[in-house]
Amino acid sequence: MKKLNLIIYGVTGTIGSSTLSVINQNKHLFNIEGITCNRNLKKLLLIANRYKIKKIGFNANIEKIDKNKFKGFKVYDNITKFDNMVSNKTDVVIYAISGLSSLHLLLELLKKGKKIGIANKECIISYGKKIIKIANKYKTDLIPLDSEHNSIYHLLKINSHDIKTVTLTATGGPFLNLSQNKLKLIKPHQALKHPIWKMGQKISIDSSTMMNKALEIIEAKYLFNLKDEQIDAVVHPQAIVHSLINYNNGASSALMYQPDMKVPISSLLLNFKQYSKKTKKVDLKTLSSLNFYPVDIKKFPAMKLVYEVMKMDGLAPNVFNYLNEILVQHFLDKKICFTDIIDLNKLNLELTFSKNSNIPNPKLEDIKNINSWIDKNIYIR
Repeated sequence: MKKLNLIIYGVTGTIGSSTLSVINQNKHLFNIEGITCNRNLKKLLLIANRYKIKKIGFNANIEKIDKNKFKGFKVYDNITKFDNMVSNKTDVVIYAISGLSSLHLLLELLKKGKKIGIANKECIISYGKKIIKIANKYKTDLIPLDSEHNSIYHLLKINSHDIKTVTLTATGGPFLNLSQNKLKLIKPHQALKHPIWKMGQKISIDSSTMMNKALEIIEAKYLFNLKDEQIDAVVHPQAIVHSLINYNNGASSALMYQPDMKVPISSLLLNFKQYSKKTKKVDLKTLSSLNFYPVDIKKFPAMKLVYEVMKMDGLAPNVFNYLNEILVQHFLDKKICFTDIIDLNKLNLELTFSKNSNIPNPKLEDIKNINSWIDKNIYIR
């Protein structure tokens, strides 16, 4: 049986770790061609040696590192070179590099015509229309790995007709039951403690403000060619139901599984088959309840702001996302308070488009220009 050849971009992160867990249970089915990281070279080399991987990529400065450690490897020492890892033998690319800074790499990979499992919402939000257009042009199968969008992807494969709306679920994060007047006092270490998912810093903060769900709404719009009014979200603290497709006849379909990123990854690599026996099953008899609540938009204003952003369209989703990246870092650096993350986003959105035109179909240069303007003019009170 032919092994599946993989390249994992962002192997040292949580998605990379989950991918390796799936591979560990089915080693005879996979060959890892190449892996990359940002700066965690120690972990990268450990993984490369363990899995006998010959291609490695990183962004770290290696001047002070013993070059002998890289003997025997084909080294790609900058993100601008990462796309060269893909060969004619490559079957699947796992794209788990977060942030907008990797957009150029993603655009190059889309031209390779490979199957790409993507766990980067920022690029899709900022450049979604063009990304989908390029993927279609080069017959690249772009499969989302976020649990919500991955669920929608599979539900639509079962039935894509007569869709009325799509519902994303949200846990509500660590502050679901905290009163609104206490949110301003939240400290970074509190916001980083997600009740269910183990994630990186930035996405953990996004989950605590529910900005993550707001961004996922934009992502769903582009990935599945939906209208703004076709996408909504509900709070579902147990994270068992990951999304729902609601049909015109009043019926709905849902995909349910225990919160575990290895499930959507195994659905990409194994079509839900071999790995399923390794995951904890959903046993409805043991679940005391599955709860669903409307989103409190006063407490989580990102979930109202996102619909204003989608209505603006053009550069607005990119600005919304880019401002959030900056403001989350300011919060982590303790320069602004927790509620400022969304409040200042709204204020700076208004400021940005009072001084700049909103371009309906932005090019890469337009995104770079508006982000550069934001860097110089962002207002932090």
